[in-house]
Amino acid sequence: MKKLIFVLIAVLGMSTTTFAQTNEKEMKKAVKAAQRIVKDAKDEMERADIPDKRHAKQLIDQAMQNDLLQNWDQMWLEAAIVYREFYNQENVKSYNGRYDTVTMYNYLTDWFKYTLKADSLEQIPNSKGKTSKEAREDLIPDVYKNMGGLINGGIFYFNHREDYAKAYELFDTYFTMAKHDAIKDLAEADEYFQNSKVNLSYFPGLAAFYQDKWADALKYFQIAKDDEEYGEMATVYLCECYGGLRDSAQWLQSLKDGLVKYPTKDYFYSQLLNYYNLKNDMGELEKFVQSMIEIDPEKAYNYYVLGYIAQQSKDYAKAIEQYQVAIDKDETLADAYNNLGLCIMSQATEFMDSKSKLNYRSAEYKKALAEEKEYYKKALPYYEKLKTLEPDAVAKWGLGLYTIYYKLDMEKEMNQVEKQLKSKGLI
Repeated sequence: MKKLIFVLIAVLGMSTTTFAQTNEKEMKKAVKAAQRIVKDAKDEMERADIPDKRHAKQLIDQAMQNDLLQNWDQMWLEAAIVYREFYNQENVKSYNGRYDTVTMYNYLTDWFKYTLKADSLEQIPNSKGKTSKEAREDLIPDVYKNMGGLINGGIFYFNHREDYAKAYELFDTYFTMAKHDAIKDLAEADEYFQNSKVNLSYFPGLAAFYQDKWADALKYFQIAKDDEEYGEMATVYLCECYGGLRDSAQWLQSLKDGLVKYPTKDYFYSQLLNYYNLKNDMGELEKFVQSMIEIDPEKAYNYYVLGYIAQQSKDYAKAIEQYQVAIDKDETLADAYNNLGLCIMSQATEFMDSKSKLNYRSAEYKKALAEEKEYYKKALPYYEKLKTLEPDAVAKWGLGLYTIYYKLDMEKEMNQVEKQLKSKGLI
């Protein structure tokens, strides 16, 4: 019985070895057959008597599905060549207006992807310890010359498809590829690329921002904030990104930095104003505004904010003074007219409150009413100017003008404003 078991084991051992040898032969045969498909595709691509390369593309697409060839650099090289050809064909059609935009950009990105895949495999030493530069010498220079197509593709998806995810993918690929080992030397030596990357960084930042991908947007806006064309808006979006990330410290600092760098942009001031207002820290805001006046004493909004701070503390005389300075420096600053008018009417209210104990039939009370009208006469031109500046902003000037006309017994004008308020559903 023991002898029988020994013989059986020996037979099984022989069968396993034979199977392994057979399997290895079959594997080599399968690999050669798969590689033959790639070589056929290459032959068709090189033959001038076969202008239609669709069959070559079918062959290379078939080969790329084969697991046996995934680590063969030659397959990816040929795939890159095929897709470069099809991109070029579609690109030529674009000059005649008859082309498939989506297909063209898909060919472009696949061409780039297959080229970099081939290059990566070529950098792995073979059995003799050698690497190859075929992709870098034959394909990479052409890839680099066409990388701008990624920006064009991103703009297409952003503007015409509102596909912000695809737009970001193309924009981001442009910058990611520039850092690839096979390309970075070309990019670093390219003066145009170096000069334009700050400007172009705005695009992926915006595409990421539209998806609420704050970290990705932040990465690019940090670069674009120094651009002459987009820097101002990039800094605005930078602040919004920190807000989205709930990083209050960086949000506040970026607002202050933005205001120093772009003092004409009221966004930064309005955000800071809201922040300090909610925090009930007008003293800190006033210190900051004073420092801004030292940087830009001609900026009207600086004095508008000082007026707002004084108005919040009910120092209406000081507020009016600051709002007047703001208007003198920028006669189009609508909110300054609005708040200045409000301050004057608040003074009128305080004045009449101080006369509340007077007999309404007395001569003193009648004198007080006459003095009250002087306040409203003083406020009237500011509200009329506001209406001129923003005729559609009925919510801003409507109630103020209605009150002034009422106090000044201007019934006709009051009725006209009343109709406008009603049409907007404000009364």
